[in-house]
Amino acid sequence: MTHSTWDNVVEMRRCITLMRMGNPYFAWQYTFVNIKGEKDQGYRPCHRVAELDNYEQAIFDGKRACGFYTIRPDNFTRWGAIDFDDHDGSKPRDYWRLPAQGAFDSLASQLAEAWLIATTRGGFHVIGFDLELRPAAVIREMLRPFAPEGVEVFPKQDQLDATKPNAKGNLLRFPGRHQLKGSWSKFLDRRGRIENVEVPAPEHPPVFSVPDEQMRFLALYHNVTRGLTLTGSGQRYRTMQRIVGRLKGRTLDEDVAALIHDRFYNANRQHIGTSIVESRRQFMVWFRNAKPCVVTLPDYEPTDHQQRMILEMREVPGVRRDRLETAVRLFLSAYRHAQSQNRECFMSLRTLADRLQVSIAAASKYRNACYRIGLIEMVKLGSQASGLASTYAFRKEWLK
Repeated sequence: MTHSTWDNVVEMRRCITLMRMGNPYFAWQYTFVNIKGEKDQGYRPCHRVAELDNYEQAIFDGKRACGFYTIRPDNFTRWGAIDFDDHDGSKPRDYWRLPAQGAFDSLASQLAEAWLIATTRGGFHVIGFDLELRPAAVIREMLRPFAPEGVEVFPKQDQLDATKPNAKGNLLRFPGRHQLKGSWSKFLDRRGRIENVEVPAPEHPPVFSVPDEQMRFLALYHNVTRGLTLTGSGQRYRTMQRIVGRLKGRTLDEDVAALIHDRFYNANRQHIGTSIVESRRQFMVWFRNAKPCVVTLPDYEPTDHQQRMILEMREVPGVRRDRLETAVRLFLSAYRHAQSQNRECFMSLRTLADRLQVSIAAASKYRNACYRIGLIEMVKLGSQASGLASTYAFRKEWLK
């Protein structure tokens, strides 16, 4: 053995328990020869969780590797991860380094424990742990703003498929030695520490129910504060105003607004000089004066010329024709709406995904298809973390 990821077996054991989070199974990584005669790797689920104790020295020494599922049978979790991975080796080694560091810094300020790990060449895992079990949907909503397009977020689903009794969701490899590549995971940064790592094993998966008030509040909080953390003094004023802008489009309840303010204030109090009473007073004045956000993009009928362009546009491999037509009509509506407001044309991937009823990653494919047919050109790239949508210019031949 030339390297070990962990300082000692005791700390590794704590983190195994933390990542298993009471699940009645995990998975062993193994290697095999595929039908092409090439050496490959996979994971085999294991319900004998005592094997983790029996083989903990082998895990520490790199002779075995395991993976843990990021969602429990009851659709709860206490951790999530962002996988910055150069799957095909086409990117420079440090391509994902700064995005991974930024995601880690943001999550470390919100969660009780966070890890930044270099996995294989050019790959990084950002893993964050909460003190308590949370609905998987809440953890996913917290992590999504920090994941660039095409980067995987774990858990990958809000809940397991109830029609598949053996569904386990997706797993993430535990830090250690990769059994196929021989490389070792390396901790680049760690913040926080959870001592109470034991949680009860899940009972039978419950029937999906409507989220309770606490779950709704947490989801709202993560939506309106995503990507917003204070790193120094003098940032409270503008940041709180951005939160108000996001919040007023989602609720008119002043009690909820005050709770949102207090939670964000307490999470960032080390960088705030203003008292919580005065800060809350200002926040509520802004909230009462703010006009509710208009979040629905009006539908405009294409001109006769645009309708002909839509009918005659070429096929784009890998995307459905009907959804591409919907995307084109949405972009044209965005252009008309921007003209009516005398402002630049903007469109978020979230808006496109919601209208097409697809994932953010799939929405990105349809946006790229709109580039390829010559409809749009990007002026400025936005991001979910900043809360700003991308802005676009349109080719003249579409604007007749």
